[in-house]
Amino acid sequence: MEALTLIEYTDPHSIWCWGCEPVLRRVEWLYPEVRVRAVMGGLFEDFRPMKEYWTRMSGGNWKSSVHTFFSGVAGTHRMPTDADRLLDATDDFVSTYPACLAAKAAELQGPREGGRYLRRLREAFNAEGRGIHRREVQEAVAVESGIDLGAFRAALEDGRAERAFQADLQATRADKVTGFPTFVVRRLAQAVRIEGYHPWDTFLGALQEFEPDLEDRTVPATPEAVVKFLAGHERLATREVAEVLGVPDDEAEILLDELEVNGRVARRPVGSGLFWEVPGRRPLAEAGP
Repeated sequence: MEALTLIEYTDPHSIWCWGCEPVLRRVEWLYPEVRVRAVMGGLFEDFRPMKEYWTRMSGGNWKSSVHTFFSGVAGTHRMPTDADRLLDATDDFVSTYPACLAAKAAELQGPREGGRYLRRLREAFNAEGRGIHRREVQEAVAVESGIDLGAFRAALEDGRAERAFQADLQATRADKVTGFPTFVVRRLAQAVRIEGYHPWDTFLGALQEFEPDLEDRTVPATPEAVVKFLAGHERLATREVAEVLGVPDDEAEILLDELEVNGRVARRPVGSGLFWEVPGRRPLAEAGP
């Protein structure tokens, strides 16, 4: 039978897409029969008209309005977000397209490499407040995510990343996607659409439209299971661990604190957020479930 595919129409700058990372970890880790694919939809080709609109609406202080928006979204999805530094990185920001191009350049090295890069790019923007529209930041993220920097540069310079991104834009328009995130669960001609940020139950329900007997899977809330999950990633937020365990954030943090006391995991403050990692884990290029 044809495999289920979960398509995420996204943009590396989207703060709501950042909030969907925990659900994606749950699908990737616990539902390996579901293929996950990201399509770069391009949030803003030109951000300047939106900046001008916010400037008029806020009496000249557009950053204050955007800060309130970012903080409110972060409070909803609870993924680490540094609204102050994030706004500091927007002074020379014009378009989200350069970050989308960078994501496609990384993806040309393979789906695992592209997935690692996109995750790191989102983390760099949302949690660290780095200007991912800038080429130097994109290249730094390539090194941090363990992909081939030379191949990454070549894909950006020879037009392959541009062609791949244009194909994604065409797919986005063909599916009439106008907001991010938008998810489509698809098998052959049948599709179920999820628009915007939603909790796990919505995604499980969409998968069960195709597989009614599909069970709700979680990782056991045991030290061994949590360490194994964390070891398959560079670092993860508390919210992501809680999602995969199927427990409240506070319960996940208590377990992570106990593991830290025993030296099995380490906390890593990033920007204003908190991530967890396994000390001495394998290099990024070798890690995986």
